[in-house]
Amino acid sequence: MPGSASAARRTSARSGRTVLRVFIADDSLGFGTLAAAWLEAYDDMEVVGTARSASEAIAALTAAAPDVVILDRLLPQPEHSEEVLAHVRAELPAAAVLLVSGMPDEDLAGEARTAGADGHVSKAANADALATAVRRVAAARRPG
Repeated sequence: MPGSASAARRTSARSGRTVLRVFIADDSLGFGTLAAAWLEAYDDMEVVGTARSASEAIAALTAAAPDVVILDRLLPQPEHSEEVLAHVRAELPAAAVLLVSGMPDEDLAGEARTAGADGHVSKAANADALATAVRRVAAARRPG
């Protein structure tokens, strides 16, 4: 299925586990670089692309075919994040969207629901919390 995130999943030779393909769209070079390094350290995750703007993300997402998109809530404005989210829903309906922001977690939960994202995590999260959030939203989008 072209554009299907679930079709893009593959199995890791090292672990025999399903590998989640993750795309990071965040205008913060620091957060994007750190998040990518953290996630690449896990056997069940592969970062398949990054973008620092909505236009870069929209241009790259379909070809990257991620299972999960980590999306900055303010990329650099909420309407840009909404454009990316709309693109994911239209072109990659099986992909999960994990909203990230520097705002407190309880505020972000409401923002994520309002935006139509599958979940949220604060940028203050550590590597394990980020990886857990990625796995959680991916599992929630899987059929069956």
